[in-house]
Amino acid sequence: MKPASAARHCPAKDISDAALGWVVRLHSGEATVDDQRAYEAWRGQSAEHEAAAVEAEALWDDAAHLRRDRRTGLIYPGRDTALLSRRRLLTGAVGIAVLGSGLAASRPWLRILGSDYATATAETRSIGLPDGSRVILNARTAMDVDFDEQARRVVLKEGQAFFDVATDARPFQVASGGTIVTALGTAFDVDANAADGSLGIAVTRHSVRVSPMAGDLMGVTLAEGERVSVGGDGAIGSPVVQDPAIALAWQSGMYVAENRRLGDVVAALSRYHGGWIVFSHDRLKSTLVSAVLDLRTPDAALAALASGLPIRVTRMTRFVTLISAV
Repeated sequence: MKPASAARHCPAKDISDAALGWVVRLHSGEATVDDQRAYEAWRGQSAEHEAAAVEAEALWDDAAHLRRDRRTGLIYPGRDTALLSRRRLLTGAVGIAVLGSGLAASRPWLRILGSDYATATAETRSIGLPDGSRVILNARTAMDVDFDEQARRVVLKEGQAFFDVATDARPFQVASGGTIVTALGTAFDVDANAADGSLGIAVTRHSVRVSPMAGDLMGVTLAEGERVSVGGDGAIGSPVVQDPAIALAWQSGMYVAENRRLGDVVAALSRYHGGWIVFSHDRLKSTLVSAVLDLRTPDAALAALASGLPIRVTRMTRFVTLISAV
């Protein structure tokens, strides 16, 4: 019997992701007795782990009854939603968004309703800001805008956005996680959807300043044609040269990978995929990929990856896709 206290713990995202990965792996047809034992040991680590396991198992049970909202791209159970508990409604069992790190029970309807601008699955959007700047949002992106007489501030809450900044005496800053990107008369791309939680900034015109919001970490200035990654811990990497066309490719529906990790590639495809994508083992995410993929046909893109890499792509249910080793 599962502890009654499990339902009172709202698990952290990484633990929820891990639980969902375990459940899909156990239903993949490749799980062993040792896998089952390892899962039981994992879920027994804490009440939070147990709560995540209970939630993941409930989501898997719902997978056979899911339906997709054609307008938003979000996924909902097709069964009688009155049977769903308030707990599962609030923690995201009713609305599910795909993340490259695996499965995640997120809160997409709150993200959309609570943001100034947002996009749904497979939707991109061009936005004109009050100062004349232009922003293009990639799929599954949420952004807030706060302009006043002193500064122009944007918060990229999740996803990816391209900024073409208009000339103005007020500074233009984009905050994402613990990082601030300050425009220096520029056009640049900010990607907050990497599989490992890192942030990618690429400059296509002029330059930007990338700085931590707090702490002793040093900032860097990026020039046109450069890209930098900021780790989940806030550490800013060294700038590398990148053709601006690569940073802009997603705006025309393409994704260009040059020695990119498979986890990051799948994260990009997930924004356009109407279901869940999960890895059977985290080590597969580190597989390096060089390819040009069509974001508009994510299933075909996954098949293309499987044809050139030592991976197998299996459609477990209508909305669940498993990536495993060959």
